Amino acid sequence: MKYQKLFEPGKIAGLELKNRIVMAPMVTMTFGPEGELTERTADYYAARAKGGVGLIICQSSLIMRESRAPFRCSIYDDKFIPGFQKVAQAIHAHGAKAAFQIIHHGRALADYKALLPNPEEIRPLAPSPLSRLLGSESRLGPDGQPTSLAAGDAVPPEASVEDIERIKEGFAQAARRIRAAGFDAVEIMAGHGYLLGQFLSPLFNRRSDQYGGSPENRARFAGEVIAAVKKTAGPDFPVILRISGSDFLPGGASLQETVQQAPFFIQAGADALHVSAGEQATTDRCYPSFIYPQGVHVSLAEAVKKVSPVPVITVGKIFDPALAEQILAENKADFVALGRPLLADPDWPNKVRDGRLAEIRPCIYCLNCLNFADHPYILGQGLTCSVNPAVLREKEFEPVKIANPKKILVVGGGPAGLEAARTLALRGHQVELHEKSDRLGGQWFIAGRQKQKREDYPRLLDYLAAGLDRAGVAVHLNSLVTAELVKTIAPDAVIVAAGARPASLNVPGADGPNVVQANDLILGRVKPGSTVVVVGGRTLGLEIADQLADEAKKVTLVTRRQLGRGVERNVYLALRNRLIQKGVHLFPHSPVTAIKEDGVYAVFNNDLIFLPADTVVLAVGVQPENALVRELETIAPELYQIGDCLKPRDLMDAIREAAETARRI
Repeated sequence: MKYQKLFEPGKIAGLELKNRIVMAPMVTMTFGPEGELTERTADYYAARAKGGVGLIICQSSLIMRESRAPFRCSIYDDKFIPGFQKVAQAIHAHGAKAAFQIIHHGRALADYKALLPNPEEIRPLAPSPLSRLLGSESRLGPDGQPTSLAAGDAVPPEASVEDIERIKEGFAQAARRIRAAGFDAVEIMAGHGYLLGQFLSPLFNRRSDQYGGSPENRARFAGEVIAAVKKTAGPDFPVILRISGSDFLPGGASLQETVQQAPFFIQAGADALHVSAGEQATTDRCYPSFIYPQGVHVSLAEAVKKVSPVPVITVGKIFDPALAEQILAENKADFVALGRPLLADPDWPNKVRDGRLAEIRPCIYCLNCLNFADHPYILGQGLTCSVNPAVLREKEFEPVKIANPKKILVVGGGPAGLEAARTLALRGHQVELHEKSDRLGGQWFIAGRQKQKREDYPRLLDYLAAGLDRAGVAVHLNSLVTAELVKTIAPDAVIVAAGARPASLNVPGADGPNVVQANDLILGRVKPGSTVVVVGGRTLGLEIADQLADEAKKVTLVTRRQLGRGVERNVYLALRNRLIQKGVHLFPHSPVTAIKEDGVYAVFNNDLIFLPADTVVLAVGVQPENALVRELETIAPELYQIGDCLKPRDLMDAIREAAETARRI
């Protein structure tokens, strides 16, 4: 397949692009103290430009000092222009065009300001003084400012007409600076529930002046921002407007209204419309995870394109080049934006163009790149990716052949072992990998059999296994590694990546015949009864409950801690909402005390409750398989332990640890 449409040149206003592939904006969190861009940011974008993308829309930047938000770069002063220039030059050096997004967070600043130094300088504003918590009324607090009846919910004041004029000027000056820095275009953020998107929403905009009421009035602010940018930055400077085709929130912005408003934006001067989805309460739609099908929001862009004389960009879980080609061929959009797939593999465009599809490192849509709870190092080190540890470390991870190759034994064929073996072989070592079962993948193979992950997770295993062949790794299946085998092989170094096994519960009845492990359920080794209690409230427990509910089982989920603890927010929102819609009974903060043949005893609100069940499914974590490590401590010249056998975590930690260990040997 030649992907003719995908690699056909395109234009946005007077800006000529070499293909129809756009990199969507994603925050990197690599800034100086005031939000200034760094060399790491330039290297990151250079790698994506080198990979063949036509247009890079860089992450959102803050337009005013009073609207600062955490994890965002700044363009509210001319002093930031030099840092932006380095990024623009890095992108242009590899033949791509460059745009930068500008943003005002609006009501969201009320939640963010406590995270910033000098929070008194931050001015949260909203179209109307409403709580972000639907149904929670607002009132005036002791200081005369709006507050909410819900504890901890800050309600921002209504933006005055003077505020609106000041913010328009902030957008305009930010765009001027972006052009002065050498960028080819600017993108204005008017979606995802930020300020301009809040004005578009009938749910959050209750104004009665010229900025509220009808769809046209609610679109007025965004239109005036576009016009102000055109006037200040120049009429020949292309403006892209990013909107949410739908908020997917009852009473919020709808596709019907977006289609009505699109011509208004174009008349105001928008040169392209970038159609995303979602709002702050529906961020699972802004960043669709493995739970959603590929191309989930293409229909939104298609509807907008029918009324738009300017190019339309579609975005939202598009990873298959065949789908991208089809979208363009069927005239559903003019450009296709990829975000996370270009995190996973910056060379996605070049590999597609050259027909090297099997070499594309696939995004699995796990959203760990946004999971600060389980991966706090993201906040300190910047954006990263479960499958690509080289993100924001592109120069550091350039492959370098080893001067003195070693004979290395890798134990375990899960993701950690596969990544370590591949990386070692690419560096020139002689590598053999031993896996005790008859297949590669470990726990990842099982995860790929889950209903929600069948589209995304197996692709990573295919990529890693193919990588072993390309790198020349000798693979031995059905090979149980023992101390005797290690002595026979006599390697210079051993990497143990033996994984983990499912954990159980230390309560009476946990070993009963009606108690099964989630893994056995996924693999079809056991058949559940009609009434099931799932124990465990993290990702696996939520997914198993969702799957069983689809099988018409009566499902209850019980967990001793918070529901969704450690689960990335967007994944959690999607799974939680599905469970509620399917009638699954949820019991957070409810430790199990005993399991009987007909159900489960648990403590809920300090009361002992009984939850009937034919089958009890355990999804309570894993225990490391580390016995071999102790056996080899006095045998292996060099011994390394990585992945779950060291400490049970998730894929991001396993791949990252494997890659870093392999680079040290």
